[in-house]
Amino acid sequence: MREIAFVSFFLLAAPLGVLAAPTPFEDVIPSRVHQARAVVTPAPCQPQLSPPPTEQESAERFEKFAHAFLETKNLTEAFEYIDAVYINHNPFASANGPNAALDALGPYWDSVQITPLRRTFKGEFGWLNYRTNYFGEIVDRYRMEGGCIVEHWDQGEEYPSS
Repeated sequence: MREIAFVSFFLLAAPLGVLAAPTPFEDVIPSRVHQARAVVTPAPCQPQLSPPPTEQESAERFEKFAHAFLETKNLTEAFEYIDAVYINHNPFASANGPNAALDALGPYWDSVQITPLRRTFKGEFGWLNYRTNYFGEIVDRYRMEGGCIVEHWDQGEEYPSS
């Protein structure tokens, strides 16, 4: 009787082992989930409040963000300039905060073709104007506080005239 129980158990359990075994294609064809994991979430930007950075210092930090975001397309480096209290005013954003933005951009950012057009920084605001193969021409506006990006707008934004 024990032999029948053992054989029955083996026949029932063996197919489960096959289901759990890795397929030979897992290492060849990465999924979007694997690609998204390639973006390492950096620690949030720590604002410098006392003394606050000068406009020139904020502009230099914004330039580093813009370079990482548009030219090298390194989201990990770009998001080192995003504060934990980041507010995304895009109506399609699922939530505020840098993690929600990384989750949205991470799966496809490497495949986006970007042509930077211009960028500027005035006061506490920075603008990026660029063209993509997915969304056409974009104008992003960012507000910085303490040297960190705390807000973002991209719906109906216009590049400043001067």
